[in-house]
Amino acid sequence: MSIFFTSDPHYHHANIMKYCSRPFTSVEEMDEELIKRWNSVVTKSDTIYILGDLIFTKDPAEAVRITTQLNGKIILIKGNHDHSNILKVLSKYI
Repeated sequence: MSIFFTSDPHYHHANIMKYCSRPFTSVEEMDEELIKRWNSVVTKSDTIYILGDLIFTKDPAEAVRITTQLNGKIILIKGNHDHSNILKVLSKYI
């Protein structure tokens, strides 16, 4: 079991591709690749502290779809892009 710290993955945030020069053509492509890279490092028994800005969406179903694919026990510190209504929904899954 390992412990990781990270911040600002910005799942489902279209503008982050422009702001950070992420080489993707859609948020779906970016999300898929980020999930793949996350799971190539993090195992189901690991703990991950996310220091803000996990996901940028107001759609609870989309937030659940993405986060339930991520390995590990996620402990989230709310960031300015983490909507409170989404965090309430995600609290059942992470």
